[in-house]
Amino acid sequence: MNNKEIGKKEVERMELAPFLDAYKHITGKDFGFCWGSESPDFIFEQDTGEKIGIELTKIMRDPRDQFWERILIHKEEPNSYESLETIFHLIGKKEQARKQRYVKSVEDTILVLQIMDGSLDTIAPMMEGLEEDFKGYGFKEIWLADYSGLEAYGDIELFGLYPAEIYGFHERPWPDGKPYG
Repeated sequence: MNNKEIGKKEVERMELAPFLDAYKHITGKDFGFCWGSESPDFIFEQDTGEKIGIELTKIMRDPRDQFWERILIHKEEPNSYESLETIFHLIGKKEQARKQRYVKSVEDTILVLQIMDGSLDTIAPMMEGLEEDFKGYGFKEIWLADYSGLEAYGDIELFGLYPAEIYGFHERPWPDGKPYG
């Protein structure tokens, strides 16, 4: 592994930590020992010996488009239809990767779609009535993770897409916390 790949992996580890914290807050479950991996991004071995993978995927506009849209048309985040289209596109793309590569490493994988550009506030209303649309994929769980407030609040909010037991919005562990301390 070269220095660039090592740096990328460290960034992924830093981005994984808020998800693990929010996940534990919501489900009460801890993942256990983490193995390094690439397909999926992380593999954990739980106390039972069961292995589970976590794949992180960012939802964001091209930084150049984002820059010019902010300047020219004062567009701070993508509209909810753009975000919804991107979500389905990325889930389909990651499903192909899961079938082709991830199952060689681990049978069960959790997909975490990181919202970097936008927020759950604009996307969550679009998810109403779509519970059935996420059943056909082979992921153990699918989550939307709102990383847009991480710097301000120090944690993230989650929206469970699949399975039905986790479906819906899960607010941050300290919803009354002030941004920026």
